[in-house]
Amino acid sequence: MTLLVGAEGPVAALGFYNYVMMLDESSLLIWYQNETRIGPTAPVRLLVIQPGQLKSLGDDVDSLCEEMRNDRVGVMIGGNAAAEMSLQTVNAADELVAVFPEPLRSVEELPILCRSSGIREEGPNSALLVARPRQSAYRLYPQDWFNAGAFDYGYQWVTRVARNPRTGRVHGEGFRIAPFVLDDSLRQIRHPWWTRR
Repeated sequence: MTLLVGAEGPVAALGFYNYVMMLDESSLLIWYQNETRIGPTAPVRLLVIQPGQLKSLGDDVDSLCEEMRNDRVGVMIGGNAAAEMSLQTVNAADELVAVFPEPLRSVEELPILCRSSGIREEGPNSALLVARPRQSAYRLYPQDWFNAGAFDYGYQWVTRVARNPRTGRVHGEGFRIAPFVLDDSLRQIRHPWWTRR
């Protein structure tokens, strides 16, 4: 559990699978995807919060954490989000249209790891969702290198990705997997020059 603590105590509590990015001096973007065991995958949720505008969640942190675990809640904030939206994850074939809230329209690109039931019915269904708020668009790229790889999916997984501003390549890291760089398709690993034939 990660706590965002203000002058009066914690104003936000974030569980394990949440990602946070600073938008400006007063706003944070939080994104996450709830787990689904059967049926279509859940959408990716995006919340813009202004920590200075949030109220304290109280000083009993242990009870707060226990309540979140019992209710299977991944994010708790002391008030309302300044903006929020969902991005569906069931279509991994097409570029999709989405109207992003005003605070996100300054973001050129947002790479998001997620799962997509639009890939196949079994396996990890890992995808890279590339959101382009300025263009009101996003697309899911199945991570074929991982989904069809010889991995132990309960023991190994991708944890984060970012685009290198100098090279334009998407780099990633994972839990018990080597760092990687995606090729231009954003679906496969770009192999180093010394492994090419």
